[in-house]
Amino acid sequence: MAKKLIDIEKDIHKKSLSFNDYFYANISVDVISFIDTLLKQTEVFIFSGIIRDYFVNSESKKFRDIDIIIEENLRIEEMFVNINYQKNSFGGYKIQIDNFTIDLWVIKKTWALNNGQLKFEFDFINQLPKTTFFNFSSVLYSLNDKKFIIGVDFLRFIRDKKIEIVSDKNPLPELCIVNSFYYQDKLKLKLGDKLKNYIKNNFHSQLDRLESVQLKHFKEIKYTSDTLKSRYDKLTEVSR
Repeated sequence: MAKKLIDIEKDIHKKSLSFNDYFYANISVDVISFIDTLLKQTEVFIFSGIIRDYFVNSESKKFRDIDIIIEENLRIEEMFVNINYQKNSFGGYKIQIDNFTIDLWVIKKTWALNNGQLKFEFDFINQLPKTTFFNFSSVLYSLNDKKFIIGVDFLRFIRDKKIEIVSDKNPLPELCIVNSFYYQDKLKLKLGDKLKNYIKNNFHSQLDRLESVQLKHFKEIKYTSDTLKSRYDKLTEVSR
């Protein structure tokens, strides 16, 4: 019998402090200093890959990429004068510290909140899990309060062991398609029906962009167009 979502949620919350220990044990002194400076100025939340891999890979996976959301619109380039960073078109920062890459976002500048997907005047943090594309990203961790903020879609991900869509509103459908196959391979999990339909409905319109988006995102082509066409054909055959 499948575990109830409320019991999965309780199990996740029980790991709040151990996750905090795991995170700090795997980052450098300079990254700790950077985060501690942020914590003195604003609320800081971890999201995406680190949390997903912590629960999927039995807490043992090392990481080099850190995704952070902050509450206040801080001027990072003024707070950290010598920091190595780039700003992206969505208002976020890509920061290099030691061997770590930190993608930092200000909550009120996130794409979902600024493009009509969710327009709330309060409770931004608790609404963010509803705006992610993948269900395994529908969770946050507050470094200030040392606790998880969990979307129901993340609970279903843990229960069903399937990669699924939360919201299909995304500015980069070509990357969503590539990432669907990438995470299917990486996590060794099945794709859900909604995600399969998304790929089928968008694949041909994005075909010309599927290689270029990989170069920009991964700095390499992980899947050639022919490979992706083959994966698409296999997916549509299975779905029939």
